[in-house]
Amino acid sequence: MERKTGCALLALLAVAALALAGCDALIPARSEGERLYRQKCSECHGVDAAGNTVRYMGNPWADLRDNEWKSGGDPVSIERIIRAGVFGQMPGNPDLTREQVRAIVDHVRELRGEKRPEPAR
Repeated sequence: MERKTGCALLALLAVAALALAGCDALIPARSEGERLYRQKCSECHGVDAAGNTVRYMGNPWADLRDNEWKSGGDPVSIERIIRAGVFGQMPGNPDLTREQVRAIVDHVRELRGEKRPEPAR
């Protein structure tokens, strides 16, 4: 019985390690926007954009799914925030192209239920 428990624990640890290494290992991104969001945003905002991460739990601005936005939740404001960041709270992303920023905005809008998801490639 101990051997089965040990194997199960080892398997669980392997899955957890994959999950911590990046969710793309277990659940591939469906779009460029989702891939970029996971890479640039999900550590603080969560994969589902609820803001329920260890670092930002309780911060009302971390939840991107609601209508409580510090700097505006319309697509143009979201683009600006992604590009410039929020002083002392969120790093900017000047390295992203305009198309990449728009892809992230589209993904955030999908998570908010404002836009239909892109079909899987």
